[in-house]
Amino acid sequence: MNNISSVVITLMDAKLSDEVVSKISTIPNCEVAAKENDKIVVLIESSDLDGELATFRSLEHIEGVSTVAMIYSYQDLDNDISKANSNDIGEIVRKIDEMDVKDIKYNGNPNI
Repeated sequence: MNNISSVVITLMDAKLSDEVVSKISTIPNCEVAAKENDKIVVLIESSDLDGELATFRSLEHIEGVSTVAMIYSYQDLDNDISKANSNDIGEIVRKIDEMDVKDIKYNGNPNI
């Protein structure tokens, strides 16, 4: 595993803590490091950035989870950089620039 990160999960209700911890334990490469009241700290290991993001999204979709906040992330980006360098980034940017703004969808979860 080349990527290590930690997240803090805030629950909608502290009573859901044990249930959410149980669901987290079914997600590969996740480990509950601590829990208190409506907060759970989870360590994530992954082989690449895509795996880390997929795990993050899996945590977000657990019933009873209010927010997932990345606290720490270490990434060995050599493979990702190599993959990006093999793409035609100029062509990708050109396609994005030519897209209609209405066709662009944001799938994030901003915390303000």
